[in-house]
Amino acid sequence: MTKLNWRKFPDEAPEKEDGIAQKLCIVRIRFLNGREELCEATVYDWYDEHAEFDEWLDDYVGKWSEHDNDEITHWIYAHELPLPKE
Repeated sequence: MTKLNWRKFPDEAPEKEDGIAQKLCIVRIRFLNGREELCEATVYDWYDEHAEFDEWLDDYVGKWSEHDNDEITHWIYAHELPLPKE
């Protein structure tokens, strides 16, 4: 079995390519459901390195497009996943 190169977030974030960081990623998230129970899931998302301006840092900070309100723990580029052999 191929070992996947999962990266810990926020220690590592997706890199920019051609000025933007919009490569598809697979992410591990933690969130509270409607009953306040901690849940985990593996989903897809895109990371925008300069999504919003943080006045405290006086700089732009990154944001996940679909799961920014969830706790993202790890991520991997989708293109790094091994594809099935025909």
